[in-house]
Amino acid sequence: MLAAWGNALLDGTTRPGDLVDAVTGGDAPHQVEDGTGASAGLLETVLILRRSGGRARLVLPVPGDVRGLPGPDEFRAFALDVGEAVVVPGVGLVPEVTTYEPSSAPPMVTWHAYEIGPIPPDELDVRQAQYELSEAIRDAATALAAADVGGGPTGVLAGLREARRAGDVLDLPPGFPPTALATIAQTERLQAVLDLAATDPIGGAVDRFGMSARSSSLRPLADAVRRARLAAYNATA
Repeated sequence: MLAAWGNALLDGTTRPGDLVDAVTGGDAPHQVEDGTGASAGLLETVLILRRSGGRARLVLPVPGDVRGLPGPDEFRAFALDVGEAVVVPGVGLVPEVTTYEPSSAPPMVTWHAYEIGPIPPDELDVRQAQYELSEAIRDAATALAAADVGGGPTGVLAGLREARRAGDVLDLPPGFPPTALATIAQTERLQAVLDLAATDPIGGAVDRFGMSARSSSLRPLADAVRRARLAAYNATA
């Protein structure tokens, strides 16, 4: 979200206040820390973006795939642990979310700013990512059906209904590329389904072999969803 709105700000299609409102959402006001103990509000990211002289890029690193993630090691390790970062030339931002469950207090998000090295290229085309995602959906469905482990308890039906609505409301900047917008909506729904599946690792499996087959079938789909999200959020008009 920060990458998409940050680039819209750089393009002159939105205002700093709109970026803050969209990125904050229902959270407590976001803070930015630079490692010295000093902190500032989310508007500090506006200054970071403008000083960087380049576009913001979302990175979603996972073990075994850290494409697009620059050094140094401290930044790489933190971004990999969180699974998310936003990078611009010279600066990397990693969000740290603090929740207060079961309290009703809104989450607090702190963006940790790091000096980073050159950003490795990671070219992603939205249409190619869409194609690969469609292939992964088909392959996962075929593999799950062949292993007879695609089912789950009836209790997940309510969760599935929620997952189908995950991409219905997307707060993205004006003029965001329509193809990328459609891809984000699809990946948000699929990610919600994958998150739901992770809460029920057995699903329709009845033994360890079935559980392994189910996990193996979903892993390529999870990778394709992650790559499609990257392509879409980093898309340019």
